[in-house]
Order: sequence, then structure tokens, then C-alpha cells
Amino acid sequence: MWKLSGRDNKIRQWAELGEFQSISGAARRVLELERDPLGALFFRVYVDPPGEKSDAELLCRLEYQSEKGFYLLQRAVQ
Repeated sequence: MWKLSGRDNKIRQWAELGEFQSISGAARRVLELERDPLGALFFRVYVDPPGEKSDAELLCRLEYQSEKGFYLLQRAVQ
């Protein structure tokens, strides 16, 4: 399960945007919010240099930023 949250670039107030079974489901939601149904997007992977993390730990937090807002996709622990 993946949790999506986001904020716009003006007010910068965070909002929960839903839970998704897959990254592609969350990506579709971001494209809906961006009003770009034909677009493509790539998530960034944040790497914290001082720590040694596994690939699974690194890939549990994905970010996307556009002119309209900032989106954070995090793996939900069950």
C-alpha cells in the first residue's frame, strides 16, 4: 500500500490524497490533480548520503514536484 500526500506551491499546506495499491495508481492520481491526462511523470528518490540504507528503504519514499505542487508517495507499513 502507498500513501500519497501533497501541497501546492503557494499555501504549502499538506493534505492527504489517498492510499493506493501501486505506484502507477498514485501516479495516475497526481496526473489527475495536475490536470495533465496525457502527460508522464517520474518520481524522484531521495538518498540520504550519511546513512547506509537498503534499496527497499530508499524506494519507500518517492517525490514529485511540478509548477503547481509537491507530492510525496510513501510506502505504508501494514
